[in-house]
Amino acid sequence: MGRLIYTLCMAACLLSCTKGYRIKGTSSIQDIDGRTITLKTSDNGEWHTLDSCEILHGQFLMRGKTDSTLIATLFLDEQPMMPIILEPGKIDITVSNIKLKAEGTPLNDSLYKFIARKYQLDLRAIEFERTEAQMIMNGYDQYTIQRHIDSTYQALRNEMQSLVLNFIGKNYDNALSLCGFSMLCNGLPRPIITPLIQAVIDDAPQSFLSHPTISRFLHAARENTEHYGIADAIGKSN
Repeated sequence: MGRLIYTLCMAACLLSCTKGYRIKGTSSIQDIDGRTITLKTSDNGEWHTLDSCEILHGQFLMRGKTDSTLIATLFLDEQPMMPIILEPGKIDITVSNIKLKAEGTPLNDSLYKFIARKYQLDLRAIEFERTEAQMIMNGYDQYTIQRHIDSTYQALRNEMQSLVLNFIGKNYDNALSLCGFSMLCNGLPRPIITPLIQAVIDDAPQSFLSHPTISRFLHAARENTEHYGIADAIGKSN
C-alpha cells in the first residue's frame, strides 16, 4: 500500500510539472476550410515548425507542451498570419477579415492590447496624411498647413513613442519586450537606429541588449546608420 501511494504521489507531481498549451482558433473567413494552420518559431532567420493542423468548419485546435515561453507565429498555409506568445494555458485565436487576435493567457492578452492601440495610432497617421491633402485642396495657405502638420505630427509621435517605450520597458523580464522590439523594426527596409529605437536601447538593461536577436540587429543597424545616415537608410532599400 505504501509503495502504491508513493507511486501515485510521484505521478501527480509529474503531471503538475507538465506545462501544456492549447491553441483553439475560430475563423469567419469564407473558403478557409481545408487550409493548414502552422505554428512556427524563428531561430536566427530560420523557421522551425512546432505543430500544424487543418481548419475544419472554421475551427482549428493544437495542443502541446512547452518548458519555456516562446515567441511564435501562426502561418496560414505558407504565409505568416499573426504572432502569438506560446505559453502554458488556453490560447484563443480569432481570425476574421477585420481582426486577428490571441487572448486567454497573460502575455497574449498584453500583446494584443498593445497591437490594438498601435493600430489605432497607425490609422490616425494615415488620416493625418489625408487631412494634409484635404487642407491643400481647400486652399489653406502653406503656413497654416505647416503649423497644423507640425503640431499634429509631434503629438502623434509622442503618443506612439510613449506607447512603445512603456510596453517594452514593462516587459524586459519576458518575451513581450523582444516581440515589441521586433514589431518596431519589421517596418524598416533595413536595420537602422531611428530616434525611437535609440530611445528604447538607451533605457534597456544589458540582459535585453545582449539577447542574440537584439545584438545582431543593433550591430547591423549601427553599421547602416554610420554608412548611410538615418534618412538615407530608411529611404533606400536593397
